[in-house]
Amino acid sequence: MPIAPTIDVVIAVHDPSRPVTRAVRSVLHDAVAGVRVLVVCHGIASAAFEVARAEFADAPVEWLEFSDGVPSPTGPFMHGLRSASADYVAIMGSDDFLEPGAVEASARLLEADAPDALILPLRHQGGEMLRNPLARKGRVRSLDAVRDRLAYRSAPLAFLRRGLLDELSLELTPGLASGEDLEFSARLWFSDARVDFHPAAPSYVIGADAEARVTTTPRPAEIELEAVRRLIGRDWVRASASAARNSLVIKLLRIHVLGAVLRRIEGAGAVPDGDLAAYGEFTRAATALAPRAMRPFARADRRILDSLAAVPFDAGSVLAAARAHGGAGRFDQLLPRNPLLAFDREGTLRRFLRYRTWP
Repeated sequence: MPIAPTIDVVIAVHDPSRPVTRAVRSVLHDAVAGVRVLVVCHGIASAAFEVARAEFADAPVEWLEFSDGVPSPTGPFMHGLRSASADYVAIMGSDDFLEPGAVEASARLLEADAPDALILPLRHQGGEMLRNPLARKGRVRSLDAVRDRLAYRSAPLAFLRRGLLDELSLELTPGLASGEDLEFSARLWFSDARVDFHPAAPSYVIGADAEARVTTTPRPAEIELEAVRRLIGRDWVRASASAARNSLVIKLLRIHVLGAVLRRIEGAGAVPDGDLAAYGEFTRAATALAPRAMRPFARADRRILDSLAAVPFDAGSVLAAARAHGGAGRFDQLLPRNPLLAFDREGTLRRFLRYRTWP
């Protein structure tokens, strides 16, 4: 009689040229009893994976078909999660894979500690570790969303207790070109769920050998910001404690506004006025939700954010601040306007020091 699964890993794939075989092999590598793989073929017949199906014919692998006509991983991932029956579930991109030992180590921790969520360490295929979330040194169990900066982990790449999906109504957001996992993760991290993270454990590896990912196509800022706009408008976010709102908004400003503006400047040398206006509108909405959110930012970052939040809005001021950012002095890049906030948890200096002491 087959062993009832205790861990289900959902892999969504929409193209037979993707290295899904590698992904499946990595999940099964440790030969942990009770681990099952659910491959969701998105908009394509499972017969297109004939070679892979033959390789895993005797393995705990199920091939599901799902079609919704939407070029987003939301549909197939949610279909896989709803089809899962194991105690714990996880999602994985077809380009990605797990390091040897990752499943064995995770299964051992899940059995011993029974967390609601066990976050997986991340690294790029080239070897670079992603120090995210930038949790407190030595803190591996019962992480705190604010003190351990969980908001920075946008992707829910973790083993999740399956019952938690219903308890918190966790769903990837349909209808988005990107950011479909943002609310799912934020709702999880800022709940009362027990979240564990062992950064020195074997990693989830983000594959680099796909020619292009659906979610990396450059988009207008208005579309790019849709997920974060929806997030800050949610009732549960607005009802959150001020510390939680502050933590979340700081992350959104740092990654989805500052990072996006600087990335566009570095890539094209300019940003269309319409895109800058969209970033400005979001900055004003976000800081209205968390008025103290800009305080920990370094002075060079703050100049960009202040120009984005200014009324009346002036695109030229934003561009000038963004272009001057790379040439700012060391103090301007590290220190906030108020020196008493130099070692704020979300300040650049303290984050830099934590990077240096990772894991």
